[in-house]
Amino acid sequence: MKSLVVFYSRTGTTKRIGEALAQLLECDNEELVDTKKRSGPLGFVSAGRDAQAKNLTTLADIKHDPALYDLVILGTPMWGGTLSGAMRTYISANKSKFKRVAFFCTQGGTENKQLFDEGKHSVSNVR
Repeated sequence: MKSLVVFYSRTGTTKRIGEALAQLLECDNEELVDTKKRSGPLGFVSAGRDAQAKNLTTLADIKHDPALYDLVILGTPMWGGTLSGAMRTYISANKSKFKRVAFFCTQGGTENKQLFDEGKHSVSNVR
């Protein structure tokens, strides 16, 4: 099975997990790059506000076509109880290309069931 780990990370936590997972599974990985400035306290606030509003963002060019993979593993930080804008944008643009998906998230709270339910619902056409 050919797999791809796709992740977005503002602070590096989700990136460390995504890269370790890709290494463990011996598969490709793709880091999503949000072109909107998300660093510092103001970036943190705008990221949370955009996530809660379910706003999309603009991503830098994607290197790997998810249609070429049997499994795409999606990783995102949890912001305001929901997906990051970068991951929401990636799913929105690519959900018709996914054959199978799996999810992981990083967070400081306990609302992960809500996040996974939202992610699963977003790609409901996928097994």
